[in-house]
Amino acid sequence: MTISHESLIRRQQAVQDALASAAREGQPVPPEAAADLEACARGEITTDEARRRLMTRLQADPRYKKTTRAA
Repeated sequence: MTISHESLIRRQQAVQDALASAAREGQPVPPEAAADLEACARGEITTDEARRRLMTRLQADPRYKKTTRAA
């Protein structure tokens, strides 16, 4: 995927803003997740791939409780 320079800058700024927001809220983002977000911003992986990686790590975490949605 080719990304214009302007789009790349906007994407990278959005990732930095999101990471800073999470930190201000007391929700630190694991380094692996931050790296995936940054790779996505650079166009190296898709948003679907970033989401898949995040969910895989989350589901492997013993603290994660899978919830079901009410229909």
